[in-house]
Amino acid sequence: MLEHVLERILRAVFGGGSNISSANPLPVDTSPGAKSVATILDEASIAAATTTGLDDCAAIDLSGGPDTLAITIKARYNAAATQGIKVHVRTSPTNDATGTHTAVASATIMTDATAHFVAGELVGLTIENVTDGSSGVITANTETTVTVVALAGGIANQWATDDVYSIDGADYDTDDFDSWLAAFAADAVLRQTKHYDASPMYLKVLIENLDPAQAVTDDLVIVTKGA
Repeated sequence: MLEHVLERILRAVFGGGSNISSANPLPVDTSPGAKSVATILDEASIAAATTTGLDDCAAIDLSGGPDTLAITIKARYNAAATQGIKVHVRTSPTNDATGTHTAVASATIMTDATAHFVAGELVGLTIENVTDGSSGVITANTETTVTVVALAGGIANQWATDDVYSIDGADYDTDDFDSWLAAFAADAVLRQTKHYDASPMYLKVLIENLDPAQAVTDDLVIVTKGA
């Protein structure tokens, strides 16, 4: 009796008019759980005592909610090197700084009196004048201003009061989400992987060369995201 009741329940839950058998099996999840791999930073050389910028690293987009995340660091150390590299992982909820131009018209300087940019951090990123349709590569920035050599591709190619701007790849924390010293040995190529909780929305990786005299070369940061 109980056996027949269970058969009816299974048919109701999984559909079909036949009992579960080799010809009519239970549905099985056959999804492969595929992973995606991408290089987010590729620097031929990082000078002594310098740190890469936000513009050097592509954003790691975690908005889709991957179950797993691993960051792999690879670097070649000079035979005369005495120190290795430090990995800085930063997060952002948006990966995009936005606002409006609050000053008078300008061809090269966007001013947002309400902004709190980190001085020099935006250099190398591209700012877009959303209202005008123009854009330019950032050459300098203060807490409230962003400078380009020229805007191009728009209607007037200048900033007018209340024009909306967008800076892709910006709006990252000033404090590290995580930081760690990568493995180091002089005259060697070393590679190391670290696993992360995938809770942030966006991540970027900055690499700091701690050696005071020697460049570190062949620097790669590879991210592996699980589906």
